[in-house]
Amino acid sequence: MIQERLVRKLFRRSLIKKLSPSEEELRRKKEEFRTLAGQLAELELTLNALRVDVGAFLFSVQAAVGERLLEEAILRRRLADALLAIDPDNKEYQAQANKAREDAEEAQHEHDAFAGRPGASSTYADFESARKARASDEVRDLYLKLVKLAHPDLTTDPEEKERRTKFMQEVNAAYEAGDYQRLEDLYRGWSGSLESFEGEDIGDQLVRVIRQISLIQERMAAVEAEFAELMNTDDYRMFEEARERGFEDYLSTLTAAADIENDRLKAGIDQVSRQIEEIFDPSSG
Repeated sequence: MIQERLVRKLFRRSLIKKLSPSEEELRRKKEEFRTLAGQLAELELTLNALRVDVGAFLFSVQAAVGERLLEEAILRRRLADALLAIDPDNKEYQAQANKAREDAEEAQHEHDAFAGRPGASSTYADFESARKARASDEVRDLYLKLVKLAHPDLTTDPEEKERRTKFMQEVNAAYEAGDYQRLEDLYRGWSGSLESFEGEDIGDQLVRVIRQISLIQERMAAVEAEFAELMNTDDYRMFEEARERGFEDYLSTLTAAADIENDRLKAGIDQVSRQIEEIFDPSSG
């Protein structure tokens, strides 16, 4: 019995084809390609998650305090105009009035642009709901699967790359909304596959897989650069501060601060208005 088992073991070994050096190199490169594809998917998820969270948070900030910020800009313009009315030749007042008018116009444009955006009525609750959905294991795992399947840099064919780019735009939109059902529909509907290296000689396969590895490495470097750039923005720093303090508390603090500033400006306008009234009608004092 022992001899029979030994014979069978030796026979199975003889059936295993010994890889040539080129075939072994191709095997290693394919494994490297699969590993890098997974790492790229994780990087893309990290970048997109942060980018979407920051953008959605800024949207909720605008929804919470946008009206107040516009009112503040208008009040500053009124105060600057009132001060200029008291002393029209004052160069400092002239400069302040010009800047206040420009700031008020810019604030009005920003407010109008926000009001015209889809979902402009979004509240903090909407932001928090979508953020939690994006952070769920189900949404994250499905997003990673889709990136690994359909990332544009997983192919070298120009037409296929364009198709994948459009498909990933849909995937990213669904991820931004935290829409698991839409992601699942996209996953079920995906008809592509990882680029095949079969049907070519070893040399051609090696060239193609090495090229794809290079493309993935370039994209990974680009993602890391985009990540560093995002983290160096004021928007990100505001988001981080809000996350540390608690988003709801942070928004409440911004709202209260805006109300206090607008009350201060109104009081200043009232004071200057009384001065103007006294100038033109001394008996009113």
